[in-house]
Order: sequence, then C-alpha cells, then structure tokens
Amino acid sequence: MDVFSKIQIIWAETTGLSVPTGGAAETLIALRRQIAAIAEDSPGSFARFDPVPALDDVTTSRDLADCVAASEAQIVPELRNKALILWPSADGKTLSTTEATPPAPWDSILAADMQSLGRFQIGGKVVTAFRRSVAAADTAPRFVSLVTGTGLDAGTEVYRPREMAARTVPATAKRWSNIWAVVAIVLFIVASFWSMSVGTVARLSEVQFARQLLAGAPNCSTVTDATDAVSYFSLPAAWLHDDDKSCLAEWGKAVRTSFAAGGTDLWSKTVFWFASLSLSSTGLSFSIVLPTYAAMISMVLLAFSAGYGIVGRPLGLLIDSRNRMSLTRAQFSVWLIIIMGGLTSTALFNTGFWGGDMARVQEGLAKMSDLARNDVALKDVPLMLSRLSEFVPQMDAALWALIGITAGTTILSSLMVKNDDNATGEVTRRTRLLKNDSPDDAQLSDLVYGETVQADGVIDYSRVQTVAITGLLAAIYTGLILQAGQNLGGLTATSAVEFGHQVFATMPPAGGTFLLLLGASHATLLASKLQGLLR
Repeated sequence: MDVFSKIQIIWAETTGLSVPTGGAAETLIALRRQIAAIAEDSPGSFARFDPVPALDDVTTSRDLADCVAASEAQIVPELRNKALILWPSADGKTLSTTEATPPAPWDSILAADMQSLGRFQIGGKVVTAFRRSVAAADTAPRFVSLVTGTGLDAGTEVYRPREMAARTVPATAKRWSNIWAVVAIVLFIVASFWSMSVGTVARLSEVQFARQLLAGAPNCSTVTDATDAVSYFSLPAAWLHDDDKSCLAEWGKAVRTSFAAGGTDLWSKTVFWFASLSLSSTGLSFSIVLPTYAAMISMVLLAFSAGYGIVGRPLGLLIDSRNRMSLTRAQFSVWLIIIMGGLTSTALFNTGFWGGDMARVQEGLAKMSDLARNDVALKDVPLMLSRLSEFVPQMDAALWALIGITAGTTILSSLMVKNDDNATGEVTRRTRLLKNDSPDDAQLSDLVYGETVQADGVIDYSRVQTVAITGLLAAIYTGLILQAGQNLGGLTATSAVEFGHQVFATMPPAGGTFLLLLGASHATLLASKLQGLLR
C-alpha cells in the first residue's frame, strides 16, 4: 500500500482521538504506527480513506504530522501479524459489553492474550486500544473500531459515524422534486411531439404544393443563380411576387388544403392541432420557436427537480462540494440547455418532415449504391440519400469546441478546488478556499465573489466578465436557434425536397469570433482561479 493511502487510513481511524489527562502522548503515536502496520499487512481491513487537511492548518497540523510519520516509519517485527480493536473497557484489561458486544473472536479473548496500547477520548467517550497476535489462517477482521465502525456490521451505532454524502431533504422538497420531474417529462414529450407535428404537416403541405405545380401553377424553383451572389441569401425571383398566381399564393393554398384534408383519426387530428399552433397569421409559414422554448424549459425544470430532490434547493445542481454556487457549473448548464433544446426541436422537425419517406429512401439508397459503382454520374446520389437518414443536425467544429471548452473548464475548475483539504506535505499552497457549512448557505452572489479567504466578499473581475460574456454569447446563440426555427415556409420545404437534404441539416454555426470570445473568457477565469489558489 502506498504511503498516502496509509495516511488517509490513519487519519480516518484516529481523527478526534485524544489522550486523557495524565496519559502519555506516545500511546497515540503507538496506536497510529500499529494501524499503519496492519494497513501494510492487510489492506482489505480498511474501507475508509478520508481526505486529509493541509499540513499548516493550525487546528490539525500536529495530528496530521503524526499520521504522516506513522505511515512513513519502518515497520518493526513486533508490529507485524497483529489485530487491533478500539473498544470501551471498564478496567483497562477487558472489553466492555455494555454498549455493544465485541465481534468474534474478540468476545472470547482472554485478558492475558491482549495487550493494551492506551486509553483515548473521543466526544466524551473513552476507548481502549487492545492488540493481539494473529495466525496466518485467522480470517477475522484485523481492525475493529467502535469509534468509526470499521470491522463491524452495518448499522452498528458508533461514536464517530462516517459523514454521509447524501443530505437529508425535507419531505416537502422531495414532493416538489417529484412534481417538477413529472412536469418536465410531460413538457419534453409535448415539445417533441409538437416539433414532429410541425415537420409532418410541413411535408404534407409540400406534397400538396408539388401537386399544384404539376397542375400548371407557376414555376417555383428554388435553384440559385450561380452568377448572382445575391441569390444565395435572398428569395428567388419567383418567390418575391405576392399576387393570386404567385408561388407564395400557391403555397398558402397548399397549406390550407392540407389542413382542410386533416385527418379523421385522433392521431392525425392531434398532429394538425399542434401544427396549427405554429402556423403564422398569414398561413404561409410554420415555426418551431414555441416547441424549442418548451424543450428548453423542460430541461430547466428537470434540473430544478434534481437540485430540489438532492439538496432541497432548485439550483442545487449548481452547488459544488464546498456548498457554494459554481460559476463553471452554471455555464455548462446554460449551454447544455440551449444546445440540447435546439437539437431536440430541430431533430424532431426533421423526423416529422422526412420520417414518412424513410422506407423509400432506404430502398433507393440500396439500389443507387450498386448503380453508382458503374455510373459516375450517379456517384452523388447515394450520399444525398444517406444524408436524409441523418435526422439530428450536424454541429460545426466551433460548436463542438464550445462544448469542449465549457465541459473542460468545469472539470479543470473542479480539480483545482476539489478537496482543498486534501493536500500532502508536498503542497506549498497556503491559500484557503471559502467553504460553507451547508448547501443552504450557497448564494447567487458566489458566482461573482472570490473563492478564497483572502477574497471573501470581494467581487472578482474575472468572474464578472465571464458572467457577462457567457450571457451575451448565450443570448446570441439562442437567438440564432430561434431565428432558424421561424419562417419555415414553401421555399424552405421545397428546397429541402428539391435538393434532397434535411430542413435542419446543421445547427447554426458558432463562428470564429464567437469561439474566441468564449475561449478568452474561460481562459481568464481559469487563470484567475489558478493565480488565487497558488498565491
């Protein structure tokens, strides 16, 4: 076993123990050295590896130094092949059975076969450390402690039980957590079905529009003019007119015809009802803005539910191990909600738009893959058909980098501040991190205040700029997603069918400047955090 693991074990088993008045301090040192020897001989005897504080912590430095010394000391033969028990003793020679019965074989060991290492106090209780020699075939636990519960059955009442990571949450909070979870799930299902319904009706309208074109309606091609750059970002000429015989008029007629045909079964009626909620007042375009909002809100409610159920606070997921609101967790949550909300609505719209044609697309892909091997002119057709099978929009490199930066910053930040008390003698950092006693003490102001004792109550400029830039970029990208989900009309639907691609083939690109701002913001935050911790 490595030295640091032994330090953690010794610290876990002896923290809080003290020598009674009149006792010899050497007895506690001897106890720790014996625990170190048992940990070396029988590592499986211990399950507690508690984090240790910094060596210069004035409240614990002496005890920790003794633990370190015990773990590093050479194990002498007299400490080998021993079993140890920390147990109450009325006379200092035998084990008491008043509070609990010692486990076998300690319950039948004679006083002459045990050696006392000393008496120790903890929380008003007094225990005695006894050791005995063990044979190689002895399978009983090598270390037993009524102080920590090591070597005892689960449920045994001990003097210093292990702190549980889970926090007791009031019944009211649990009830609200369950309610929010149900609401979040229902809202997510509604948002998903809503987006899919809009895509389905948009496709039906496009089919009706195609029928009208075959019947002699105007030429409504969506092909751009390669010699005119403006045609790549403006409407084709055929779609600019707004009269009774224009493409827009024909598209409006196709939409009305599709809704008039509707469906007689409950499923179809529900699909058209949801789609009608996203139809513009002019009847010329659809929108998935509302289902996108619904998807994002459902994720927010799910986060609230988890936070409330775990720590009893709606923003509990943002609270870190120091019981403070974490800025990096907040950033990651914001981007996760925005991107996943956008992906959900756009992917489900694509599913509704092309889902009904998948059997034909797959059949065509199988046939065209064989034909394309012998006909160069058909080489692009299998690729086009395969793209129709990709319902989830692709994300550009900048967007993937955004996810990587936010996730990486969260992980790095967690590693920087994780267990500030978990330091060894090699660490020279003297800065102490602020910690709260309870998650109830976490405040939103933690997002902009410094994290160290030296910066307690001081606004950190790097955190303020991170909040500002994250808010700006989040607003920009949310706007991009919502704008992309508006005005889904005849030109959009016809173009998707004419060129054989998904309506939402890609997520809105983040862009280089967007990414540089985000990267600079996160780099500044991490640099400031690192500077504060190493100060």
